[in-house]
Amino acid sequence: MSVIHLAGGPVSWGVDFADTPGNPPPDVVLDGIAGAGLCWTELGPVGYLPSEPGAARAALRARGLGAVGTFVFDDLHRPAAHPAVLAAVDAALAAITATGGTRLVLIDRPSEPRARTAGRSDAAPRLGAADWTALVDVVRRAAERAAAVGVRAVVHPHAGGYVEFEDEVDRLLDAIPAVEAGLCLDTGHALYAGGDPAAQLLRYGPRVEHLHLKDVDGAVRDRGLGFWDAIAANVFCPVGDGLLDLVAVRQVLDTIGYAGFATVEQDRVPGAAGDPAADVRRSVQRLRAAGIG
Repeated sequence: MSVIHLAGGPVSWGVDFADTPGNPPPDVVLDGIAGAGLCWTELGPVGYLPSEPGAARAALRARGLGAVGTFVFDDLHRPAAHPAVLAAVDAALAAITATGGTRLVLIDRPSEPRARTAGRSDAAPRLGAADWTALVDVVRRAAERAAAVGVRAVVHPHAGGYVEFEDEVDRLLDAIPAVEAGLCLDTGHALYAGGDPAAQLLRYGPRVEHLHLKDVDGAVRDRGLGFWDAIAANVFCPVGDGLLDLVAVRQVLDTIGYAGFATVEQDRVPGAAGDPAADVRRSVQRLRAAGIG
């Protein structure tokens, strides 16, 4: 049987970047995560929670929350950005270790050409050989820095990034030894890219060391919008409202014996209509009813 610890995260309130106008206060987000019956949370972008480590730990402790880790959402595909990427990695690792987390999630941020073609493999431009080699190198350097402080790096394929489709995931995992980094499989982004999350879980098996559980509204996805426009159109929905086959996912998680965290997410625009806390509660209830977490 799989052993899964469900977690929440600020992304379900639209918090992708710490300085975005309209981000809700951290207290609202942390209260919503705890109110969904969760005991774990990702920290969100560096700078969103209090920067003083003691204050961040106290905010989590007051709500009975433990830290999973956080992400670096940056231009892994652009060699000129790599000094800034590694600086962001160092800042993220400081936040993770200060709060007792264990996961560094590395995500290639959508660029304009790939965001425009998100979910459409046949139309999406691909990285040339030199830029691909540079992307692999910066991931390996980030993973090395993480390992040095006892944190495990995992790569997150993301709609609109240059690691999105299965051939790109395969290529990356072939280039990075399992001893260096794992995979964060996001069910929503797998669905957005036209994949089958259950089949991918079975395929990648032991490389999967972290999960993001989210769902996709197929009608919105199939409109062919650019990634950010699709977010604004609510392409991601509460778990159980969209394309995700919870029964198949649970069966495969049991088959591969997945043991670890699974962060419940629903990417959205800050301040968008709806109730993020209620959506997280609904997602958690459905996941637990399906035997996940």
